[in-house]
Amino acid sequence: MKSYILAIAFSMLLSAVYAFQNGAAVTVRFLFLERTMPQGIWEVLLFAAGVVLMWITSLFALMEVRGKLKAKVKALEERVSTLEEEKRALMGMGRSVQLEEPAPLYQEEGQTGTE
Repeated sequence: MKSYILAIAFSMLLSAVYAFQNGAAVTVRFLFLERTMPQGIWEVLLFAAGVVLMWITSLFALMEVRGKLKAKVKALEERVSTLEEEKRALMGMGRSVQLEEPAPLYQEEGQTGTE
């Protein structure tokens, strides 16, 4: 977190130096608005507006990805609960069934299956 604060402070310092070095007045026209302001201030404001716009855009993208991941987690949790119920049912059946001696996998020569 401290690195972000340091980066913001450094960026603000550079913006202030840029604004003071570019003090010539420019006329800015947008639609029906017209304003005269120092060039440096105008460019710093324009940059800040771009940063805010991209931050808002990234928040919407983050919410979209987060929603998809929540849906995936919910589906996986449902799958886990289904498998746990199936496991409990199988474990319950295994306890109630008497296990017999397993048949040999192969027979040696000369042996019959009934001894």
